[in-house]
Amino acid sequence: MVLSIRAILCALFDSNRATNLSFFSSTNVLREARENPVFTLSLHGEEGTQALLQSGYSYCLVVRSESQRSALLKNLGDQPGVVIVPHNGGLISNLRVWENIVLPVQYHGIELAGSIEDNVAKLLGQCGLEDEAAASNLLLKLPDQLSLYEKRLVGFVRAMLMSPELIIYDSMIEGLSRRELARVIKFDKVFRLYFPFRTSVLVSFEEYDDKDDPKQLVIHL
Repeated sequence: MVLSIRAILCALFDSNRATNLSFFSSTNVLREARENPVFTLSLHGEEGTQALLQSGYSYCLVVRSESQRSALLKNLGDQPGVVIVPHNGGLISNLRVWENIVLPVQYHGIELAGSIEDNVAKLLGQCGLEDEAAASNLLLKLPDQLSLYEKRLVGFVRAMLMSPELIIYDSMIEGLSRRELARVIKFDKVFRLYFPFRTSVLVSFEEYDDKDDPKQLVIHL
């Protein structure tokens, strides 16, 4: 028998607490258009690496070295409202996927609109995991049972629940098959669907340029 995602999640999490959370309130959209914060890209000691990241834009920041990548992640990651999706998902090894996803929501007391179960299921579906049985199976796994793509998918869903002002995809397009790459690229479209006036950054050794998107910019550092 295949249980629904909601049935599995309720078995893993206190459903009373979950349904009292509130997520992605549409009433904030107009306010965001006026009040979005500005993020500064600055790598100290390197000429030509200071810039303001515009709200509503997606950036691909192409780095030349591991030290430059680390400095960039620290510079941006230390600013308020920033959430990083680590290249390996950044998951806690002894917690199941579902527990990894809800941990930041619980720890930070983040309010979500609707139940957390429904939001997670919807995000997974929008990222391409529409089959309920497959989604339920994923949520019950431990991190070492996941592929690299699945770890990044889980990391993205967890980041979305934190309602980031700026989301950073760390080396997100590297080490994947062509099919997985096509799925990962859709992550930012999901982010834009919910947060059209916020900012996203892909930090990568490889350039990704979406020529069909006028609000996607590439910067070589």
